[in-house]
Amino acid sequence: MKKIYHKLVRDRIPEIIEKAGKDYAVRQVRSNELMNYALKKLQEEVQEFVEDPCAEEAADIMEIFDFICSRLGLSENYILAERTSKRVGRGSFDLGLVLEWVEEK
Repeated sequence: MKKIYHKLVRDRIPEIIEKAGKDYAVRQVRSNELMNYALKKLQEEVQEFVEDPCAEEAADIMEIFDFICSRLGLSENYILAERTSKRVGRGSFDLGLVLEWVEEK
């Protein structure tokens, strides 16, 4: 029985499946289709982290996030600079503040 996935997988997954003696099919995607699959993969990995917050799931998030950022031309240094700027200007999340309401005038 075939199990259908239609999702982006790590580069060595076909090799691992083959070594397990299973039949499979893969196709290579590029450009916009690749970015769409990558963004879905990021959502999948974040959901898995929400369900099981551990180093393995965090590593999966970081791997796909780095891939997406690289494809978008967002360097790690640029991202870290933006992070620092936001931390200085707006703070971090260390205090655990939850905004309950704001009265608009």
